[in-house]
Amino acid sequence: MLKPFDDNARELDALFSVELISDGFDLLVESRGGASYGPNLARNSEYAPALELHLFRMAELGSELVELHVASSVAMKMPEHDRKVKLDKFPLPLNLSPTMDFRELRLSIGRASAAFGRTDGSDRGNRTKRMRLRMKWSVAKVMSINTLEGMLARPIATVANELPTHDPDKLQERAARVAAQYQAAAKRSIVPPPLGQSVPSKAKDSSSRFVRDPAVIAWVLNEAAGYCEICGRAAPFSRADGQPYLEVHHVRPLGEGGPDTIDNAAACCPNCHRQLHHDPGRDMLRRDAIGLIARLRDYPRIAGNVATVSKEPQIVE
Repeated sequence: MLKPFDDNARELDALFSVELISDGFDLLVESRGGASYGPNLARNSEYAPALELHLFRMAELGSELVELHVASSVAMKMPEHDRKVKLDKFPLPLNLSPTMDFRELRLSIGRASAAFGRTDGSDRGNRTKRMRLRMKWSVAKVMSINTLEGMLARPIATVANELPTHDPDKLQERAARVAAQYQAAAKRSIVPPPLGQSVPSKAKDSSSRFVRDPAVIAWVLNEAAGYCEICGRAAPFSRADGQPYLEVHHVRPLGEGGPDTIDNAAACCPNCHRQLHHDPGRDMLRRDAIGLIARLRDYPRIAGNVATVSKEPQIVE
């Protein structure tokens, strides 16, 4: 379990944890109790501001609150369906937005918590029970619990959007700008991974090239930290700007229907990259890479989706 830090780097007294689910995660907020004196000392005394902080940070991620459960010791003896509660002013599922009134949302959660288990219809019970917030956020599927908890524990940094492009030179320039922002932001806060493109488009010129997201390249290179994610060796040399030279490879090529997303991309040294493309055993190498790198998914090949080029292959993978 962790405690969150506010935007001024002050740790709040409010324990929380995260559990991954198929299309997102569950945020568990521990209950408040005790007192500042006597035998039962206070625990999670900053439950309220911490819950508002969590809601705001999950809104920054673009996540959706789909269910709310009471997770107290008494409630956990009940079937899961009976632990669900509804909010009085906010319909579920609820798309969170950074512009929402998070105090009012937190108070609504408190009223639902207080009313749980009461037979008189009132909400005069405990408003700070242990709660489970079920969040829908597709990016969570490529993240570990530790990474996700870290994102909710500290301020979330954003980076400037760079438009996807099919031009290799522009792609590298834009990826370099985003990578510099990632590196600077990572020193003071957490940067969420980019969504990328589930279905990259093609641009027509003298050849057919896929339009790629520079943020995906930047995030993967930043995650690799200068080491090939396939062989584990350091980048063979540095670029003119001093950054380690690695190439980003789509383990399911875009021409085979693979998405331009971080769960389909790996940072490789040039040797491993060429081997993944041209080795007779590249299908086995691809499966080995998926087993080696936790965030990668095994996307199926889409028959008949091979890109067409003119004289020389120009598709950047």
